Amino acid sequence: MRKLIAVVGSADPARTYQQPVAHVENVPRAGEQIGRALAEAECDLVVYSSEAQFVEGSVVTGYVSHGDIRHGSIQVRPPYGDGETNFPMLAEKPEVFDTRFETGDDWEISYYRSLREVHGVVLIGGGRSTFVTGLVCLAFGIPLYPVAAFGGSARKVWDIMNRVPHDASAAEVSFMGAEWRADTAPRLIESLLAQARRREARDRQQARARRGAAWSNALGIILGLMLLCLGLGMIPLAYSFDSNAPVNLTALIVGALATGTAGAIMRNTFDQGEQWARTAALGMSAGAISFLLFVSAQLAASPETLAGDGVRRLLFFVLTVGFVSGFTFDAVYGRLKQTEPPVPQLPSSQPPPPNSP
Repeated sequence: MRKLIAVVGSADPARTYQQPVAHVENVPRAGEQIGRALAEAECDLVVYSSEAQFVEGSVVTGYVSHGDIRHGSIQVRPPYGDGETNFPMLAEKPEVFDTRFETGDDWEISYYRSLREVHGVVLIGGGRSTFVTGLVCLAFGIPLYPVAAFGGSARKVWDIMNRVPHDASAAEVSFMGAEWRADTAPRLIESLLAQARRREARDRQQARARRGAAWSNALGIILGLMLLCLGLGMIPLAYSFDSNAPVNLTALIVGALATGTAGAIMRNTFDQGEQWARTAALGMSAGAISFLLFVSAQLAASPETLAGDGVRRLLFFVLTVGFVSGFTFDAVYGRLKQTEPPVPQLPSSQPPPPNSP
């Protein structure tokens, strides 16, 4: 896919800039060199205004002078009703230009909205709008090349690039501050394309990570449902055999561990977590602890519980307690952490501390 590059900024000697521009006389030539480099790299160009104070006119001149230009490779994005679209060679080669009017007559809205479609931005000189454009590109990860040699807001954006994350390498950022030379334009385009490739690689990696997380969550949900069915299956199993302690104890343990793990996995899915395996281990442990506490209390009251038919009714409570314990394992562990062990008493044969009375 052909990359769409925007070149924005201005270097008007009659205008007062908050950040002074420099080498104004060299800006038109630099714009033409950038246009030719874009055409040679088979990139599309997006421009907004043909007014003399902006750099788009010289960029279009250099772009069209390359010769073999694909139809519609220069996108003109003026706000509706704006007549400032008299770009060089527009009358001679209208097929090269693709004019797309934006809804509304506010140029700022149409301008900033179009930035979401570009694959790179070149900043030259400029004032407030150029500075905001640089911040938008840095915020949304749009490949950016501020030409610091001509001052203005582009220089200010270049200073900010040294303090915020972006896709440009350290060598590329350093070259952005160099003086303009004959080979600057090709290296400028090369830097933008390299940033675009890094951004695409990062987007692909993030997409793979999201797909992996989705598959992991799906696997966790399936495993959780299977464990829940396994825990519930202990009920008919207990009723299928004659009442005896080994079968009853096995049904209680397996049921508690299975439902505790299932509850933790369901909790992890409910919270949109990704580490369901770790959560499952914590839920299984919480289910086991809750099972031991619950059953030990029943055995303390009735030591023959495991050998009688009452264990079948007890199984319904154990499965519920196991699932709730796994689903709320953080509360279970929080309660265990709050329980302090008793302080051991010193043996009577041990001598008292030296400072004791």
